[in-house]
Amino acid sequence: MMEYNQITKQAIDFQKTAFNSWYNAVTMVQDQAAVAVETMMNQTSLVPEDGRQAIKSWVNACQEERKRFKSYVEGSFSGLEKNLARESKSVPAKPKN
Repeated sequence: MMEYNQITKQAIDFQKTAFNSWYNAVTMVQDQAAVAVETMMNQTSLVPEDGRQAIKSWVNACQEERKRFKSYVEGSFSGLEKNLARESKSVPAKPKN
């Protein structure tokens, strides 16, 4: 049973690493897009102040929701790891022949 728990832990670790890599890439792209939009708005007078405030509010909302999503996913991984640890403690180790 321990082999299965170890394989499961490795799979969870792989998924966490993959998620963190994806999250960091998305964060970088979204942050760069926000900087580009802000630079573009600062270089033109065509966007009224209400529009600028709406765009800034939208960017802030996206950043906050991205953080909330990451927190939710990390909490789920933590729950999986706790359940795996609990399961491995409750199952006796298989004797080696």
